[in-house]
Amino acid sequence: GVGKYLEGGRAAGGQLVDQRFCPRIVEGELRYNCVGSALVGIIHKKPADGGISAVGGTGSFYTYYGPEEVKFKSLTTNFLERDLPKVMPALGLAAEPIPLWWTTDFILASPVGTPSEDEKWIVGEFNCSCVGISKCLAAYCQDTSPNACYTDISAEDLVEADKYGHIMGEVALKILSTGFSSSGPVDISSLSRVAKDDFGLYPQPGKPLFKGALAEIYVRSQPFGGSDKSCNGHRYDSMPFANGMITSGMSCQLIHYVHEEHDTFFDV
Repeated sequence: GVGKYLEGGRAAGGQLVDQRFCPRIVEGELRYNCVGSALVGIIHKKPADGGISAVGGTGSFYTYYGPEEVKFKSLTTNFLERDLPKVMPALGLAAEPIPLWWTTDFILASPVGTPSEDEKWIVGEFNCSCVGISKCLAAYCQDTSPNACYTDISAEDLVEADKYGHIMGEVALKILSTGFSSSGPVDISSLSRVAKDDFGLYPQPGKPLFKGALAEIYVRSQPFGGSDKSCNGHRYDSMPFANGMITSGMSCQLIHYVHEEHDTFFDV
């Protein structure tokens, strides 16, 4: 928050990513939403007039496409078939599975008029740490909707969000089905209860195949607990994520990390 990213040099963790500037960012970027190695949706994120950032809350415009959108066929084919198998090995993580829910943001770098099959797209960002389901954005609090919650998501958008959750559950089950076992949900009574309720969360299975949890952070110094929260304290898209695990036969309890309980949290 103070902009001192390089203070102390490499010894203190300072780093700088040397990345080319792509002027066509003003036309927007393509976000590829992936579950494991499967593309499940494409979002064209166009910055507000005069801007270059399409981050949520900046007035940017989102257009949604299915994974087989023909106008992006060349990029999709090259990414999924040629480039994706090289990503994890390039990061030194060849033995690890591709993240469960992650995105790649592409910026068009070719001159205007380039045929689609010859276009060059630059990866601006990989994200697998704070990826949201955009169809659930109606559930997060802001100044104009301080009481936003799960029920503010339209029925149509909730169908799409649940579809993502169910796909995630299926893929998570495959990742976990490698010799692990589970007998039931974990006792989390030693952790502080932060959320007001779990409205929208499906009942936990009586005999789950695996024990799972969705860890959240509530920023006590920020309005609403952070810019991505519903009025009950959960992240706006937590329910579809967790419900996808539950419908696949796993338990998925919603827990909050409270730094004063660091050791207890990791014991649980």
